[in-house]
Parts: sequence; C-alpha cells; structure tokens
Amino acid sequence: MGNSSRISKAYTRSVTAVSMLIMWGLSAISGLILWLAPSGPRSGRTLLLLGMTKQQWGDWHFWFSILAIGVTVVHLIIDWRGFKGCINYLVKNRN
Repeated sequence: MGNSSRISKAYTRSVTAVSMLIMWGLSAISGLILWLAPSGPRSGRTLLLLGMTKQQWGDWHFWFSILAIGVTVVHLIIDWRGFKGCINYLVKNRN
C-alpha cells in the first residue's frame, strides 16, 4: 500500500468520523429543541428558535437524522474490519 493511499484512507476515515459526529450532534440538538417545545393545538405555528416553527424544526430533525444514519452506514462499511475485530474481541473475552 502506497503512502498516498494511506493518507487518502486516513482522510476518508477522518472526514467520515467528523461528519458522523456533526450529524448526530445536530440531530440531538434539534431533538432537544423539539422535546422542550410547547405541545398542544397550534404549537407547530409558534416561533421557537432561529425564527423557525416546531414543524420546521421537525423537518430539519428528520433530515439530520437521515444523514446521520447514512454517514454511520458509510462509517461501518469503511471500518468493517476494525468493527469485526472489536466484536470478536468482546465475544471471545466474555469469560
């Protein structure tokens, strides 16, 4: 494996890991905003934060979550060997 290939692989893993952290973080923050938002009739029309309604925050939360799941799947595909190694280690050392 050449040096540029290692750098490329490390860069891809780094970008994927940072993207995953950002997407799950945004999903968690938007979920917290929705959890703290008022509920009841017409609560979806009240401005909450950054000039967005509860409905708009729900839409953003949905897309952040979809992107987070997608990036997580890519992360698992890229790091499958390491993931398998960790699982094997945990299963073998249960005693």
